[in-house]
Formats: sequence, C-alpha cells, structure tokens
Amino acid sequence: MKPSQPPRQKELNVCGWQAVSTLFARHPAEVRRLFFDAATGRRAGEFCSQLAQHKKVYRQVEAAELEKIGGTKLHGGIVAVIAERPLKKVTREVLAEWARTKAPLLLLDRVSNANNVGAIVRTAAFFGVKAVIVADHPQQALPGEAAHRVAEGGMEFVEFYRVPALPEFCAELKRTHFLLGTSLTGNQLSPAQVKERGLPRPPAIILGNEEKGIAPGVAAQCDRLLKIPGADTVESLNVSAAAAVLCWEFCAARTRGE
Repeated sequence: MKPSQPPRQKELNVCGWQAVSTLFARHPAEVRRLFFDAATGRRAGEFCSQLAQHKKVYRQVEAAELEKIGGTKLHGGIVAVIAERPLKKVTREVLAEWARTKAPLLLLDRVSNANNVGAIVRTAAFFGVKAVIVADHPQQALPGEAAHRVAEGGMEFVEFYRVPALPEFCAELKRTHFLLGTSLTGNQLSPAQVKERGLPRPPAIILGNEEKGIAPGVAAQCDRLLKIPGADTVESLNVSAAAAVLCWEFCAARTRGE
C-alpha cells in the first residue's frame, strides 16, 4: 500500500510588473515559476538570473498562453507563481507586540470585493500600516490574485491576520487600541474632529461591507463612529477611498516622522 501523499499546497499567480518586481525585491525565495511575454522579458533578466541559480522555471510565452497561465487578461506581461500565503493568527504575543509598538491597524468587516481589498492594502502599505485583520466570514474577500494585482506590490509590506469573529476580537483589542468605525447614520464626528480631540491609544480603523457597512455588533465596540463629510451628492465614498482618507488622518503622521 502506497503511503498517502500530503495535499498539494495551493498556488497563487502574482501579475503585473510592479507586483512582481516588489515580490522579487522583498521575498524572492517565494517565487516558484515565472512567465513573461517578449516585451516584458527584455527587463526581466535579473529575475531570471535569480531563478536560474535555484534551478527554478522561467519562460517567455506567447500572449495567449500568458493569459491562460495568469487566469486573466490583466497580467501586465508577467506572472510569478507563489505558494498561497496562509493568514496569520492573532496570538497574545502578537497583541502585545502591537501594543508595545503602538501599531496602527486596519480591520475589514466583510469587505467582499477583492479589488477593494487590494486597493486597501496598497493604501495600508503607503501609510506604513503593516497589519490587516479580517474575520472568518464567507463574505470577506481574502488576499487572492486580484487583490495582489490591484495592491501593486503592497502585499509584500502587509500581513493578513484572521480572527473567528470581529465583535469579540474588538472587545479585546480596545484595551490597547482606539477603535474607529465608519458609519453613515447618527451623529458621528468627522475624522478631523476626532483627530483634534486626540486619540488616547493607537488607531484601529474598521472598514465595513460595501453595501451594509460595519455590523451592529462591531459598531457597538467602537470608541468612535466616523462620517467622512462630503457634498452630499452621493451617499458615500468607495470603501478603499475611505481607507485612504482615514489612513491619511490617523496614520500618516508616523510616515512623516511626527
């Protein structure tokens, strides 16, 4: 009787020059295979040299084959294949480190569009937010291929953590972080008003589902609910745009060294 084989690790395609070049700059050992078209191959020589040293596959292919390999027309001329990255667990040690370093955090409550997740990650990386927390919920989009592509290399600077349920996690997190949730109803303060009053703890920004916003149980745990003021011509910003506004308000000071 043959011994059972361990399940094959799921793979993920990273598409686009910016995403792939950042992957090679930050985590080159993760690349298993590399494919590119003729035009992109002219500037992929260094990547090929790195893979050749470790006897890994790299190959120039026709456009139709590259689209098939990448699973999308939006491959940007280059596709790197990596093992899917497991989401991390939030342990007591992780919580203690976040508290010690006063790390700003982003929490996603059932953000269902993978492109939005990618755009949020790009924003997080730009403003130096290194941790994104999601709940184990069927509506929550995870950092898959579309998110990697839209993040434009941001995935290499941000770690994803998964928790069983956000309300219970928020109840624990608010001991060390100031929870800022977004909402369209009630008498919420604007981000500028909250910032003027000061935050007693590092910020944890909670972004909700594109249609329903953050869940009532999560909202109940927030220290403040925010409404981004606008011209009242449309109901709200896209969730990724809201992430950019709030990260600028509450996280940008760290990147400026303030």
